Amino acid sequence: MNGFAMGIELNKKSSKGSIVMVGCFDTKSEDFGYLYSCLVQQGASVITINTGVMGSTDLFPIDFEAEQVAIKGRATIPGLRQQKDRGVAIEIMGNGAAVIIKELLSQNKVNAAIGMGGGGGTFIALKALQTLPFGIPKLCISTLATKDLSSHIGSKDITLMPSIVDVAGLNSISKVVIRQGAAAIVGMMQASVSDNQSQDQSIAISVFGNTSLCVDKCSEFLKDRGYEVMAFHSVGVGGNTMEGLTLDGCFDAILDITTTELADELCGGICSAGPDRLTAGSKMGIPQVIVPGCLDMVNFGPLDTVPEKYRDRQLFSWAPDVTLMRTNAEENRILGKTIADKINNSEAPVTVLLPLGGLSQIGGPGQVFHNPAIDQELFGSLKSHANKNIKIVEVQSNINTEEFAIHAVKSLLEII
Repeated sequence: MNGFAMGIELNKKSSKGSIVMVGCFDTKSEDFGYLYSCLVQQGASVITINTGVMGSTDLFPIDFEAEQVAIKGRATIPGLRQQKDRGVAIEIMGNGAAVIIKELLSQNKVNAAIGMGGGGGTFIALKALQTLPFGIPKLCISTLATKDLSSHIGSKDITLMPSIVDVAGLNSISKVVIRQGAAAIVGMMQASVSDNQSQDQSIAISVFGNTSLCVDKCSEFLKDRGYEVMAFHSVGVGGNTMEGLTLDGCFDAILDITTTELADELCGGICSAGPDRLTAGSKMGIPQVIVPGCLDMVNFGPLDTVPEKYRDRQLFSWAPDVTLMRTNAEENRILGKTIADKINNSEAPVTVLLPLGGLSQIGGPGQVFHNPAIDQELFGSLKSHANKNIKIVEVQSNINTEEFAIHAVKSLLEII
């Protein structure tokens, strides 16, 4: 059973389930003691994980003490104390708590999770909560809730709740926040995700402004055939989220029309989804149709933000705050190999479609990024590095056309 299905099953089984409470019980014991009592009053069973390296508490039962957490993070509490490196301690305790929560999840013991803290406590809690799949409620009461924590949350459905005051002892404000946080996580746990689950097969699809016509048509064709289609904007967070939800078991197949984030990862653009983009489908063993959509471009901000080393390259202003750089032959050879390396180990069918009429709307004949010779460098590299199990099909159309959408949908239906 995948993590997403597990979360649904847990919500079906129990009206008042188990909530993991993770935090530094050494310096924040009073606050967590109050949170614990609020959760119990709401009827929840609470599993407690202490991530504080300086001690513990007797204000409430501790299921996993800090030493157990540290060992799971491949360290010891005496060692962390002796090292006196706050950053290392945060990383170790966050990793250790994540391992424990993952083990509890595999044992069907987690219905929801809640954390609380200041800077260090927040980072530890977010690291631990990321272990849980989509659909299992995750909430963190934090002094940093109004900051940009996107890099620590990633693609996970974690809810941040401002603590308003510091998490440093109870007062009339913190009691209200903690009490409401407890009620919120219990209420989220009781909202069964199964009620909104479609019986249709789910298809993930990636989109960009330069592929929107194609993706709109693909979505229309697939929906007409009874499929649920979920689109993700390939601006970094979109691709990252699609990969994360794929690992959570949310999709039956992937129609990856727009893999442009790979070019941004290679060249340092603003739309990188990280090194793991285009890996989840193969890991999960689900059918994929892959297209090198918009690999003819790298995304930067306003013109004056383009790195100096790229100032003499072919640049195009897509919008006042978006400057596109045309990828060159060498970059396309690297990108072709990158795609092949990422999909070669897939145990499920994979089809790669090569749009000979251009990789984007502005890469078509007569358009600013039209350069068939450079596109062929990408195609040739991909073909030479892909193994025999990867089906590669050349399509005599520009990617952003209804004709290409028909080919893409037909190819996907053939392997589902």
